[in-house]
Amino acid sequence: MILNFYTTEPGKYPEKKEEAGEDEFIGNGWSVKKIDERFFLTYLSGSLQGELKTIEISGGDFKSAREGLLQLEDFCIKYGVY
Repeated sequence: MILNFYTTEPGKYPEKKEEAGEDEFIGNGWSVKKIDERFFLTYLSGSLQGELKTIEISGGDFKSAREGLLQLEDFCIKYGVY
């Protein structure tokens, strides 16, 4: 006899991807944002249970991320974060 302690339901993706404004770029699990004249990278870390972390980055790196030239891995290497 198999006991059923819970039921599962298939997940759903949002129909529309979140749009970023002029001062923000959203990647998969990370984003870069301009606040006043400062630039920040926010990402889901690889620590246990995935902590949301934010670090300050350069304006050039912000621009490169918006142009698709930098990915999260590049930021992790350059800024020594995980």
